Amino acid sequence: MSDKTPPEQLFRQEALAHHARPEAQGSLLHLSPAWARGTYWVLVALVLVGGVGLALVDINDYAQGPMLVQVKGLEDVSTTVGGRVSRVLVQRGQRVKAGEPLVELYSSTEQAQRERVAQEYRAQLAALLLNPLDGPARQAVAGLRAQLELNETLLGERALRAPCDGTVNDVRVREGQFLVAGEVVSSVLREGAESWALALLPGRYRPMLKPGEPFRLELEGFPYLYQELTATTVSDELVGPAEVRRYLGPVLGDAVAVEGPVVVVVARLAGDTFQSDGRTYSYYTGMPGTARVKVRARNGWVTLLPILEYLWRSRD
Repeated sequence: MSDKTPPEQLFRQEALAHHARPEAQGSLLHLSPAWARGTYWVLVALVLVGGVGLALVDINDYAQGPMLVQVKGLEDVSTTVGGRVSRVLVQRGQRVKAGEPLVELYSSTEQAQRERVAQEYRAQLAALLLNPLDGPARQAVAGLRAQLELNETLLGERALRAPCDGTVNDVRVREGQFLVAGEVVSSVLREGAESWALALLPGRYRPMLKPGEPFRLELEGFPYLYQELTATTVSDELVGPAEVRRYLGPVLGDAVAVEGPVVVVVARLAGDTFQSDGRTYSYYTGMPGTARVKVRARNGWVTLLPILEYLWRSRD
């Protein structure tokens, strides 16, 4: 027999024994706790509900722009000559009759001239009565009478009177103030006057606007106080900023900033007053606000993805 020892094995006995064991069956790593599964299904439900909601609900498009209140039946009283205010005879809210004086201007010069002409007229008239056949005296009396009537007219222009029966809406002058010809001193609101809302909406919406459309009004200073009105008239043509200023007049021409062509939409207000927080307020010409007029309603999906409208029209 040989005394040689067997050669050393390449692998250890423990490794060979482990390799000889049956293969163990495992499973993949799972990282889905209960809250993750619940969140997934909640998101799926929300997507489904949102999709159905967009398919069933119509979203309205509105034409929005600045708005001014106009009180129709408001008569302005302005000066025809310049002068200094001597007396203010009325105050806001006072009822007046047509022809009643509102503001008087200093008229010392006109009164002095009138007294001089009247005195000379009386003297010439007395001379004419003593000699009715005096031709020059008769001509002098006729000339003085015409001059006296002119002085009466000039003196009457120094008293600014109410043009109609109504209520004093505003007094814009004070005693001692110097005025120029054409300046507004007061305004009188006729009985039965109406208040209107005048909206200036972007001109691109003109094809979609027509009388009878819903008209929503929100006055500045009274947030979330919406008034639902109906558009009464819609201008046939678009107007630019310069035409808007001319239309509103010198008092309100600069009250609204307009960019580009606009369409004028007018709606009648429900009354001369409105309520907010339990208090009643009156409308005044020039009160600003925001107007919104409904122009169209589109499906929710079409509003979210406008390309869908184009695809549907292509099919048709």
